[in-house]
Amino acid sequence: MKICLITEIFQPKTGGQYTCIKGIANQLDVNKINYLIIHKDSPVYKNKPLLDKELNSSDIFHFFGGWTFFYIKMHLKALKLNKKIIIHPLGFFEPWALGQKKFKKKIAWNLYQKKLLLKSDLIHCASINESKNLKKLDKRFKTVILPFGVENIFLKKKNNLKLNNKAIFFSRLLESKGLKNLINAWKVIGNKYWTLDIIGDGIDKNFFKKMITNNNNINLFKPIYNKEKKKKLFQNYDFFVLTKYNESFGLAILESLSYGLPVLTTRNTPWSNIKKYNAGWIINNSYDELIITLNKIFKLKSYEFNIKSKNSIKLASKFRWSVIFNQYIKTYKDLLK
Repeated sequence: MKICLITEIFQPKTGGQYTCIKGIANQLDVNKINYLIIHKDSPVYKNKPLLDKELNSSDIFHFFGGWTFFYIKMHLKALKLNKKIIIHPLGFFEPWALGQKKFKKKIAWNLYQKKLLLKSDLIHCASINESKNLKKLDKRFKTVILPFGVENIFLKKKNNLKLNNKAIFFSRLLESKGLKNLINAWKVIGNKYWTLDIIGDGIDKNFFKKMITNNNNINLFKPIYNKEKKKKLFQNYDFFVLTKYNESFGLAILESLSYGLPVLTTRNTPWSNIKKYNAGWIINNSYDELIITLNKIFKLKSYEFNIKSKNSIKLASKFRWSVIFNQYIKTYKDLLK
């Protein structure tokens, strides 16, 4: 069995997209399953004879993404070779995402994208929410739910159990992340004892940079990709916040839980278990509710954060790659039967 992982861009700067694909590739390695990653800048993609040879020798094409010419081209190649096709949409077809540049996407959807999804053997959804949203678009879509994972769980050091009075936003700087509401809420509350550090990069970076100018309690930093540096960084915070408008999975949330950070997020993400495990806070996508919840968080004692931190680890442990990857192997094998 040989798996061909296909994505247009494969760079750390893409955040969760890169991390998820890398995680799958690592587990294919661990399980001694032959695989290849093809992306726009890969030597294989730029060498047509070599590309054709590799595609011919692959059994399953696992796509990550959609919409662009790259995906159309690679999908048609897969169909021509009569290969098994799985597509993970990367949240591209979630309600909020489809609402952006709506007219263009509607044309593209009806012209080719919907047809490509229907011609696929499976659509890989990272959560039940994503599967439900796709079925609303067309009940004929064949979906499978395969969550993403983390490799390690990081317990907080004993000397780091005291409150730092610091929150972290660690994600791409996009409007869809709910960052505008978060910054405004933090400024309105004006709690001088608490600091918000925003770490990331993205197309809306300059917009958010202007929003926090001359605010001593909100800082903007460049993204960090090194695992060890991330581990040390997350040790310095009390909770993670990501109030997204829409999310098919939310790898940043899972990573934060794995670092022992309780999470403040919205019901628009598929992480309702955070409330069940007492590992953070779930709110509606409401500016007023965000302010109320932040004020409550600021009043918590260190032992309350420590309880939520331990619960965060328990929840994240259920998503270790070593625990969940058998679901991927079974899916691949079932496709080839």
